[in-house]
Amino acid sequence: MADIIRLVSLKHIAHIFFLGLIIIYSIIFIFPGQIDNIFLDTYPKAAFFVFLVDILLLFILIFLSLCFKKEPSTALFYSGIVLSCIILLPFWNQTGDDSLFYIPIIIVLCSQVSFFFILSKRDYLNRIFRIKYKTLLLVFIIFYFVFFAYIGIQKVNNLSFFYSRDFAIYNQSFWNTIRGRFFENSTYGSNFACHNSWFFIILIPFYYILPNPLTLLILKILLLAFSSIPFYLIARRILNEASAIPLTLAFMAYPFLISQNFTPPHEITYAPFFILFTYYFFKVGKFFPFMFFLLVLVSIKEHLALVAIMFGFIALAHKKNPKWIIWPVALGIVWAVFSIGIISYFQKIYHSHPDAAWLLVNFKARLLRQNGRIFDKITSFIASSNMARWYKLKFALLLFTPVGVILPFLSNSCLFGLPEFLINLLSDRPVVFAPPWHYNIVVSCFLLIAASEGIKKISDCRWVKKLKIETDTFTLLVSVFIFFSVLMHSYSWLWLLKYKKDYIYAKTVKEAISIVPKEASITVPQKMAIQVSLRPRYSLIEDEIYADYLLIDKETALPEHKKDILLGYNQIFNKEGILLFKKK
Repeated sequence: MADIIRLVSLKHIAHIFFLGLIIIYSIIFIFPGQIDNIFLDTYPKAAFFVFLVDILLLFILIFLSLCFKKEPSTALFYSGIVLSCIILLPFWNQTGDDSLFYIPIIIVLCSQVSFFFILSKRDYLNRIFRIKYKTLLLVFIIFYFVFFAYIGIQKVNNLSFFYSRDFAIYNQSFWNTIRGRFFENSTYGSNFACHNSWFFIILIPFYYILPNPLTLLILKILLLAFSSIPFYLIARRILNEASAIPLTLAFMAYPFLISQNFTPPHEITYAPFFILFTYYFFKVGKFFPFMFFLLVLVSIKEHLALVAIMFGFIALAHKKNPKWIIWPVALGIVWAVFSIGIISYFQKIYHSHPDAAWLLVNFKARLLRQNGRIFDKITSFIASSNMARWYKLKFALLLFTPVGVILPFLSNSCLFGLPEFLINLLSDRPVVFAPPWHYNIVVSCFLLIAASEGIKKISDCRWVKKLKIETDTFTLLVSVFIFFSVLMHSYSWLWLLKYKKDYIYAKTVKEAISIVPKEASITVPQKMAIQVSLRPRYSLIEDEIYADYLLIDKETALPEHKKDILLGYNQIFNKEGILLFKKK
């Protein structure tokens, strides 16, 4: 009994009380209303509820201390690690399907079992499975690719893809290119009137072999899956092989990255593979592979020129050889100027709406909107940006909470993502911080790298050494925690898995489209955009109706000012609620 009493001091009581408050908050969050009515409706009940939770935590602390026979400070650390996953529960969004409640509970239980295996210092993974880490990673990559490729194919075939409008634009651009019309599309005239992406030329041979929108989707998912390889190499170099695996899985499941498997094939969605290999060769000091991947990287999208410049600045801070400073900065500046020229050139040729290149035009218009002094212009620019409306940016917090908020900022690698983060912060569109959109891919890659380096820095701290815990064990614990933390934030993208299965509807739409000649123009609802993008011209009902053919379904509600347009069309197809009209 004396030994047990010795295990508990005032600092342990404070620790237990703090964890108790977090757990109580989590329980109230998960069961809103029920806990209030049962335990918190009177002060005596509330006090008794807090007392029960703290007694439970005290028992766990003593139990861990006796089981592992550690000093009180180490037992305190162990109890904090094992119970820390409870902190994750408030991050789970309990709106929608009540069955999702079981997911965070399962995640917490799995995390605690994992912590027990790690703290018991037994290599269960190798003992039970007799498998190497690289083989394990390969299995995850294959599963990742097969699973998301299947979901993506089903969503396209069932006309349930997220934001079909953009997918159709890219597919039509490639379809026109292999027919001699260089990246032309019906929306912007040319994709180069929107973005400077010469990287797409690399994908043309694949699309030529299989001219189908699924080709672009599969290539994107494949590169997203393979991007885990360079991340694993980076994490293994920073920490160790065991810690690199959970961090790599966290990378694969990160909300802003995994959600890109369900989005249109935007240029930047192909970037993670090249971002990570560029960083890897930068760190290992191999200049020519670094410059090769950096050149490919900047060719993906115009604003990635800023990442190249950041590589030069970081090289300067690390006092690297001048070539590591001069060449990336020069490449970034040249590509930025070239991109502005290319986009302006194609916009003039195709008379494209300037909003197509929204990054350049939006910033310029907002800066020039205010007349007068430069100070007034800058003030007006900031006042109209996301920086002035943080109350709308709850998704921006998702960039940092899965990786422990503080960890990425312990490393200067997070600075690589600063330009893109500032662009999104200065934008006037809050949607840019939502996980399904593609605007935070660069930030996400470097935040996870920085988090890995942050773990390394914490493991070298003096207070960690005092816990009498091995460095590899500590880094593995934190890496596993980050993995489960990322899983706990998956509520932000899980809804993208859903799609409406209606094979008869999809088959009928394809039948109706087959009637329309390939060279004829057609207007359709946005959800049918992908299916009609394999032709020179099409438009969407949401934009304007001018085409030779009009395809709608009974669920499509035409705006009042557009209903008279039907008078100029004859109905030529009516089946399963799908209506096709031909211009008179």
